[in-house]
Amino acid sequence: MRPLFEWLMPLLAWSVVIWRAPSAFATRANRALWATFLAGALGLSTRPPRIADFLESVTGIGDVTLLVKHLAGVAAASFLLDYVHAIHKRPGQERAARRRLIFTGTAMAVLTALFVFVLPHDYTGAYGIDAHYGHPGVQLYLGVFYSVYAASSVQATVLFWSNRRNVAPGLLRVGVTCLAAATANGVLYTLYRIYFVLREGDSTILDADGNPVPLTDPICELLPAVSVMLLVLGVSIPPTRSLVRYFRDQYALWRLHPLWADLVTAVPHVVLGTPATSRFRELFAFGDRSLDVAHRAFAIRDAALALRDDTPAEESSESPDTDRAATEAHWLRLSVQQRASGLPAPALPATLDRTTGGRTPREEIAWLLKVAAAYEPAGTAGTARSPRPSMR
Repeated sequence: MRPLFEWLMPLLAWSVVIWRAPSAFATRANRALWATFLAGALGLSTRPPRIADFLESVTGIGDVTLLVKHLAGVAAASFLLDYVHAIHKRPGQERAARRRLIFTGTAMAVLTALFVFVLPHDYTGAYGIDAHYGHPGVQLYLGVFYSVYAASSVQATVLFWSNRRNVAPGLLRVGVTCLAAATANGVLYTLYRIYFVLREGDSTILDADGNPVPLTDPICELLPAVSVMLLVLGVSIPPTRSLVRYFRDQYALWRLHPLWADLVTAVPHVVLGTPATSRFRELFAFGDRSLDVAHRAFAIRDAALALRDDTPAEESSESPDTDRAATEAHWLRLSVQQRASGLPAPALPATLDRTTGGRTPREEIAWLLKVAAAYEPAGTAGTARSPRPSMR
């Protein structure tokens, strides 16, 4: 468990710091969230022995990693609280943010003062404190840290959980729920750690180097790791939703392209936006493609309406149980062929009326995807499929 916590958790936290760096200062919420992971990454990075030894050699303080870890924990909890307040959008945020900053700064100053002037420093490493849990100064130091961390975690949990009611069901709400679970798990860790320390008392076992054997167990190692993973999940799920939407839109553009390309060739004035010159080139277009999908759907429907205006007045007879999407696809194919030959579009099948399609943009896109699936593009082998007997 310890190698997992010592190396994987810092790498996970630093990966989020690097990932969110480009947008870190776009908004107050982004800035606070990025600072949360930065502080957490710094605190987690003190755990690997090589980094701990480096910090001790640079500062000349044998157990400086203990102070760095706790200061980073207090800062991370405070920044996360700033983040949830920023997205909660309560009135008086500026004044509350200043109070939190003063409170956090005071707590960090008190911890530093207690570390320098009160804590015993006869052992090196972050676990040197384990040999002195009965010391009044150590109890005061830990009491300050656990109180500040628990208070921030409880408040963040309440705000995250209450804020999830304002989020529409879906991946975004799942992300907020993960953040609430992460802070709730932080409260659980603090309570368990207090219980564990009180139960175990001072460490009396020294290792081969003469340092105290850490007072820890698998639960003490597991709970912080769970909090880190829940935080990463919470901030990763909303971007994952955007990524899923991007691939869904790209797939829709790919499916609509043959139908769209033929129709805008037959009726070029309906083109919206910048037309793509290649179906494959569209795969390398990045950014939000939702507007492009909507433009394609509007252009296809406008072209279909223009072709319907070119049809004879009478309607052809078509069996009422015919697949309407396939019928429209076949009629559009024949219309494109007729227009290419300078002829009017064939009569509109009886199963298709002037309002065929969806009532909303989403329904229209879903309908046109069905039509595109049944459509035979121009240039396809065997394009001269025999017209249906019912088409006149």
